[in-house]
Amino acid sequence: MFFVSLKRPTEAQEQAVCEKGSSLGFNFKSAGSTKGAPPLLLKAQQDGWWNIDHERIKVGYGKDTYMATKELLNNWGQFQLPWAQVRHDTPTKPGTYVCVTANILGLWTAVPLQTVYKQEGKWHRQIDTQQRPLAASKSTRHHGQQLSYANACLKTHFLAGEERFKVEWDQTDGSVWYDIYTVSRPDHPLAFFGYPVVRWMQQRFRHDSMRAVARAAAVHTVDTSMDEKTKRRIERFEVGLLDKFEK
Repeated sequence: MFFVSLKRPTEAQEQAVCEKGSSLGFNFKSAGSTKGAPPLLLKAQQDGWWNIDHERIKVGYGKDTYMATKELLNNWGQFQLPWAQVRHDTPTKPGTYVCVTANILGLWTAVPLQTVYKQEGKWHRQIDTQQRPLAASKSTRHHGQQLSYANACLKTHFLAGEERFKVEWDQTDGSVWYDIYTVSRPDHPLAFFGYPVVRWMQQRFRHDSMRAVARAAAVHTVDTSMDEKTKRRIERFEVGLLDKFEK
């Protein structure tokens, strides 16, 4: 049975959730199958039916944006949401047990996952682009840098499946992308009965997570683009504004 409470779970309760899940293992047979997806690896295609969700958003341009977003993902910045969290000091290395806490319709849940892989390095692939509507697409070879890691569901999670987070720097045009790739299906009677709500929560997470990462990248870009004089002026203004409100 997965954890449900009216109160946010404590660190000790999160640890207990992970210990229970780790003792039982994965709740599906194809952990690690999002590596290189799309397409999904054959072992996952043979492991029953899946709902597959793949979304990505451009968060900026250049090496600085890529490095800042990479650091954000390494500290679970995409999961620092008002209603869904992973402790930011949780390692992102393979084998780590991860507890995701979320407030769903007023109830707090805590579910266990395990990081199954982490990849970092160069990439290259052909990308089809269309210059004008109705025009024939043109294939261009792109290359760049990327960081990705995936977490797979353990038993006592109400879903089975895996979720990959990736930041990708396309050095062909300089763009930086945040990418979420998820394969999932219900693994508990409550998840089956409430599956429309589950799917809505998954969509909400992708939306909120992408907005949080894009906002953090934008703040970093603005901050690094200012000279020291401008930064000091803003700091003095903020201090003066704070003093005004405190009086």
